[in-house]
This record gives sequence, C-alpha cells and structure tokens, in this order.
Amino acid sequence: MEIQFTPLGIYLPEIELWLDSQELCENSWISHGHSDHARGLHCTVIATPETLRIYRIRWPEEANMPQDLHALGYGQSMQWRGATLTAYPASHILGAAQLLIDYRGERVVYTGDIKLREPICGAKTEIIPCDRLIIESTFGLPIYRFLSSDDARHRIVAFARECLQDGITPVFVGYPLGRGQEVVHVLCHAGVSTAVHGAIARLMPVYAESGFTFPGWFPYNAKETEGKALVVVPGFRAHLEASGKNTRLAYVSGWAAIDNARNRSGAEELIAYSDHADFDELLALVGSSGAGEVDVVHGYTEAFAHILRQRDITARAPHAAAARSDAEAMEG
Repeated sequence: MEIQFTPLGIYLPEIELWLDSQELCENSWISHGHSDHARGLHCTVIATPETLRIYRIRWPEEANMPQDLHALGYGQSMQWRGATLTAYPASHILGAAQLLIDYRGERVVYTGDIKLREPICGAKTEIIPCDRLIIESTFGLPIYRFLSSDDARHRIVAFARECLQDGITPVFVGYPLGRGQEVVHVLCHAGVSTAVHGAIARLMPVYAESGFTFPGWFPYNAKETEGKALVVVPGFRAHLEASGKNTRLAYVSGWAAIDNARNRSGAEELIAYSDHADFDELLALVGSSGAGEVDVVHGYTEAFAHILRQRDITARAPHAAAARSDAEAMEG
C-alpha cells in the first residue's frame, strides 16, 4: 500500500483516506480527541464513539458542519473503498484507537498516540499483528520509563493527603483532556475533596458516560479551596502563585522522568505517569506486532528508528527524511 507522509497528516491515496489530517480533507480517520490529531476535518470522519463525542464538544463549529460521521467501536470493522478498517484500543486517552487497514492482503496498523500499560481511564491496548506498523515515539529514548497506573494512583493520593494533613493545598496540573480527568478520578475515588478547573470539568461527562465517575467533585472557586485538592490546567499555575495561597505542586507527566523536570515545572512532587508509551513499551509494541516494516512518527523519530535498526528491524522516520529532503532542495 502506498503511504504518503505529509506535514498535514498521513495519506493513503489508494483508498483516499487521511490519518489524523490537520487540514480540510474529504475523508479522515481520527485516532483520538487531542487537537494535534482531531482538527480541521470536513466530509467523512471515522472515529470511535467516544472520540466523536469529544470532537463535537471541543470543536462544535467543525463537528456541527455537514459531515458523514462513522462511529467505529473497538473490535468493529467497516468496508472502505476496497479495504477493511478495524478499530482497536490504544490506551492513550478515552476513546483513543489504533486503526488496522487490511488491503489486498497487506495489514497496516496506525497506532496514533499509544501506550501499552493499562490507563487509569480508558481501554487497555491490544497488540495487533501486522505487516507494517506506523507508530508514534513521543518518548522513544531509554531515559523515559514510567509508573504503572496503580503506582501513579498511590503517589497521587499520598501527595494529596500529606499536603492536606499539613494544612497545605495540593495542586495537580492536568491537560483539559486526558490527564486532568484521570487525576480527578483517582482523587475522588480515594475520598479526597477535589476542586476542578472548568476546562477539565467540561469533558468529565464524556468520561462518566463511559463508566469513569467522579464522586463528590467541586467546580473550582478561588474563595473555596481550603481542605481541597486542586486540579487545574497548565496556564493556571501563575494565577495560583499570584494568589499567595499556601500550595504545593505535583507534576504528573512523562516529562517528570527527566532530570530537569523539577526546574522546568516548578513542582515539588514528580510523578512519572504518562498517557504515552515509555521506551520499553514502544519496544514491546514493535516486537509483538511482528511488523516487517516500521514507520516512526512524532517525538524522537530518528533516534528510535535508529535503535530499531540496530535490532535488525526495518525502520524509518519518514517525516524527518522529508524535512531533510526539503532542506537539501533549498540548499541546492
């Protein structure tokens, strides 16, 4: 199958399908609801039911335009221009999915953002045997190794309780989609009174519809933070610092695994839990897929592709190669 790697997404011309297109297009698969994967799509959109609900909420001006929306649940297949498309869980965020494209006897898997470990909120990744694998490598270096979801739960709750016992307000910074809801879910189920920033609370109903509940949470109110853990978005940290409140910050992220994370984040507590695969998980995903060819996209693409080639796996970093070709053409 011909696969074109472009700055606007990945295109499969033989079946006229884009994978996570960033611009207007006729037909696109959306792997999950983050804005770097789900934006600017018109006409036909294929995604899991959860991703489509998130898409409609986050970008109503696009999701409400005349479109043909196809909900493809985990394990479900559909016929598309001579190919069979099947969705499988990816563990990244709620609704995240891999796509298996079975076309003329070739099996191609596009992972989108993925991890192997079980997520706090979401479905656990299934490894799909394939001939060619297109995999993201956000943390594709050996320095990145992350906590399990159980260990992350323990660290999150322990930090919150320690702070509250000392009369300090624990603050967790989470993204509006994904990490934010997971931290709130953990705290609420541990019985920790939790106040939630509106950008995170906005998407909590989608999680609740999928069975991930948030008992006893409160909307964030600057005047009512005493005795509560706070879960806020990254840009809110400066506001809290200016408020003069007695707070301690926890950084829950894959980036918490690196040496300078404390200086970069300003956090006292580093919890290396991610919605992406760490280095060992990426190796396991590639090895277990049985893929004869691997295309590495996003993150440390050239480095991870080089590591795979050292293990006798045919691997490429197509976006990096395209960027080099463009630069060489300009220099020429």
